[in-house]
Amino acid sequence: MRTRRVLGASLAAAALVGTAVIAGTPAVAQTNATASSCTAKALETVLIRDRTSTSGTALGQLNKGQTASSPCQMYYGGSYTACGITSTRWVKVTKNGITGYVVGTCVLQPA
Repeated sequence: MRTRRVLGASLAAAALVGTAVIAGTPAVAQTNATASSCTAKALETVLIRDRTSTSGTALGQLNKGQTASSPCQMYYGGSYTACGITSTRWVKVTKNGITGYVVGTCVLQPA
């Protein structure tokens, strides 16, 4: 039983290695491709918001099938349920000069 607890604590600590959290909103866990630019593709129509919260002001919309540039990072913020999944993961996108956040469960973004 002690072995399980030690192993569980070790796995939890290992999961945190390589994750950077930046103070303030939104919290950011950086991926390996932070210097690159990615393309995010909407699996469903999503609102582009000014912050990582469903109460954030809607700045625009990314329609199903449309793409937008993205900094290849995962952002964590307010909880939501979208595209059949509850999550706190958000994706920062820029589309037609508008930069904001969309729910991550409805957007495909390469790792």
